[in-house]
Amino acid sequence: MKTLKRVDVGSLAIMYGAIGAAAGLIAALLLLVFGGMMSGLGGNNVPGLGAGVGIVGIIVFPLIYGIGGLIGGALTAVFYNLFAGVVGGVKIEIE
Repeated sequence: MKTLKRVDVGSLAIMYGAIGAAAGLIAALLLLVFGGMMSGLGGNNVPGLGAGVGIVGIIVFPLIYGIGGLIGGALTAVFYNLFAGVVGGVKIEIE
């Protein structure tokens, strides 16, 4: 068993940011599909709802989720590094 004593802040932040951006794209695509279906059910064309929100979301959601992931990843790495010095880190097995 090896002990993970330190995590590189930049690499973890980029990984979290990429995962967040992918999750944001998936959320936007779901909003596009289901938002369009839901706006058609009511017969009520409210501006800003439905497929239009999904199309804008394809650009906005990955950006917001990606930036949030970047910040969250950086904070996670910083806190891990602080606490690993106190409690000893996480034991992992590597082949």
